[in-house]
Amino acid sequence: MLAWQADSFGEPLDVLAFKEIAKPVPGPGEVLIKVRAVGLGLPDLLSVQGHYPFVTVPPAIPGHSFVGTIDTAGPGTSYMPGMRVMARTMYKNQAGALAEYALAREFDTFPAPDGLDDAQAAGFVVPYHTAYVGLVSRGKLAKGETLLVLGGSGASGSAAIELGKALGARVVATARGKAKSAFCRELGADHIIDTTRSHIGEALREVTGGYGADLIFDPVGGEPSDQAVQGIAFGGRLVLIGISAGFANLNPLDMIGRTYSAIGAALPNRTESERKQTIADLDELVDQGKISVPIEGRYFLDQAPTIIARLGGEIMGRHIINM
Repeated sequence: MLAWQADSFGEPLDVLAFKEIAKPVPGPGEVLIKVRAVGLGLPDLLSVQGHYPFVTVPPAIPGHSFVGTIDTAGPGTSYMPGMRVMARTMYKNQAGALAEYALAREFDTFPAPDGLDDAQAAGFVVPYHTAYVGLVSRGKLAKGETLLVLGGSGASGSAAIELGKALGARVVATARGKAKSAFCRELGADHIIDTTRSHIGEALREVTGGYGADLIFDPVGGEPSDQAVQGIAFGGRLVLIGISAGFANLNPLDMIGRTYSAIGAALPNRTESERKQTIADLDELVDQGKISVPIEGRYFLDQAPTIIARLGGEIMGRHIINM
């Protein structure tokens, strides 16, 4: 089969090559999926560069969220050939979905709702399931609470804005510049903090009348996270999703004094009951039209390296490679 593969780590335009490789064979609990579309995200850039913790050695095929049809089901799986599904790749042998076929665990494969076209389904699994794990499974977001979403224009951030609003929260989002701020506002954010103009913690206190945020959804880390916790509410929760800007500098004495907690949240690490509840709740929100999966760009397969190289910069929302 053909795939975009990096035989060594480096910048996408330097190391990605479109080449013929062996077609994978699904093992127990795995399915092989004929890929129809791939939703790109920051982990795809990091995996090619060698900075993604789940892809530690090359070669690497990017593409972690995708939609397609079941080609072959491995032993012990319930899916049938021809079923339309959306999935998260398992990165077995560093293999993502920018290929004709991709492997996924059945645990990370879901029937694609009729309410999502291929582009929306391709960009759905990782951002929205990550948002659900962070906001609901770990963060326990309640109706009426104030939610701060860091990196609101990114894939997981924009999903968290939509999901937070659907759950009845007051949503504050951070963004860099006018275009990204407008994008977050269109998604439903009640307040925007432009990080090129304001200190996150100080601005958060200002827009909430001194109260702060009950929950901080943090896929960014680094300095933005450090600023944000200065505006966390008494007894608030900081949910750590990612480290695109580095590691947050958590101060135990500050956490004790202001009684807030830090919680780690990772999509792969959830129970079967949490998975089932996530599917039921997200499918219902799709049916109700409360999740729109905004697609900011649709591209052909030969454009993949160029788009991956731009991830984490000026790109906003979901960007889809049609196979």
